[in-house]
Amino acid sequence: MINIPGTPSSIATTFDAYPMSKRGESAKALGLGLMSSFLGGFIAIFLMIVATYAIAQFALKFGPYEYFALGVLAFAGCMSIIEGGFIKNAISLIVGFMLSMIGMDITGVRRLTFGIRGLAAGIDILPLLIGLFGISEIMIAIEKRTQNIVPLEARKAGMGLKAVSWALKEILRQPANFIRSMIVGFVTGVFPGVGGATSSVLAYGLAKSSSKHPEKFGTGIPDGIIASEVANNATIPGALVPLLSLGIPGDSVTAMMIGGFMIHGLFPGPLLFRDSPQYAYTVFAAQLVGIIVMVIIGILLMKFLIYSLSIKSYYLFPAIAACMAIGAYGLYNRIFDIWIVFIFGLIGYVLRKIEFPLVPLITAFILGPIVEKNFRQGLAMYDGSLKPLFTRPISLSLLIGAAILFALGWYINVKAARTAKKLAGS
Repeated sequence: MINIPGTPSSIATTFDAYPMSKRGESAKALGLGLMSSFLGGFIAIFLMIVATYAIAQFALKFGPYEYFALGVLAFAGCMSIIEGGFIKNAISLIVGFMLSMIGMDITGVRRLTFGIRGLAAGIDILPLLIGLFGISEIMIAIEKRTQNIVPLEARKAGMGLKAVSWALKEILRQPANFIRSMIVGFVTGVFPGVGGATSSVLAYGLAKSSSKHPEKFGTGIPDGIIASEVANNATIPGALVPLLSLGIPGDSVTAMMIGGFMIHGLFPGPLLFRDSPQYAYTVFAAQLVGIIVMVIIGILLMKFLIYSLSIKSYYLFPAIAACMAIGAYGLYNRIFDIWIVFIFGLIGYVLRKIEFPLVPLITAFILGPIVEKNFRQGLAMYDGSLKPLFTRPISLSLLIGAAILFALGWYINVKAARTAKKLAGS
């Protein structure tokens, strides 16, 4: 509703949810996000229960070059969804890579810190996101003298059960988009360290590439919200697959869960299902309970959220800015992170004024360390040879997929540009 992604996995959701909210359809946007999250996560939980061991065995076949190729596929998907043009997208990706390299590399060498002690640990994703999206959004709204971030007419729209029932019908009208996004999200979650941000961007890119009206993406259509939210919530059960079957954490949350298991003398992996299956099934049940509670809370709070965010902006902006500063500080209890928020807020404001795409930058920032680490490990493993990247079946398949996705994105952007010229000429 205010164009600030709560987590990196929600970035692609803002592309269409915020424009929809600005039209006074905040309840519809919330309903779509809520039901897409519920259905994507709910079905993915059953996939996790049925296919945990088999999928984890497939994930074990991924070496460094496969992870590198997966990152290239994500970048190609990112390039195909942005309207800013391929040159701007490429520059944005490079900037994101450079930002991700700030701090210690995998060998302990400091890079791009310029003698600033606070940068030795690198830049965290949360302050970067808050600055680029949150502070810049407030600055643009102040410049436009926006009276209400969420229009007052949003209060009159159908809320709660009415919005949810409309959203459910809309999702059922798009079975191909739903199934494709759920598979992308679940499979992406299985690969350790990749995460929901990658799956949501990939699913959004595929939804746009497969759509009969790709030019409408980013203007506030349900397709984009469904793709992003289904994918990033299906990623969560996917991340539990390597944890429960192999004892390998799929993301930062499952890494903490391993610690919780070990405190109780349990060790995730194949032996968990043999010796203590009740604990594995408790995790499955907790996922189901959690996702049901999410829907109930979402329905109950929908009206309150819309009313609270549709108050006058001069009351709302200071409160939002204060919350963002507190959130950044609370991450590591460092004043330096608050400075990062406001510096990137100014940078984000300037980039948005010159219509410079931010999503490739964020994607490269998130995936940069993963891609770089696996590329370097691959070179070390194969004595500096790139040949296995093109001879191993999985990595080759991912690279071919990236090439196809890139070509589709190029075609869609060129077609959209030609259509825009014709409309301007007429």
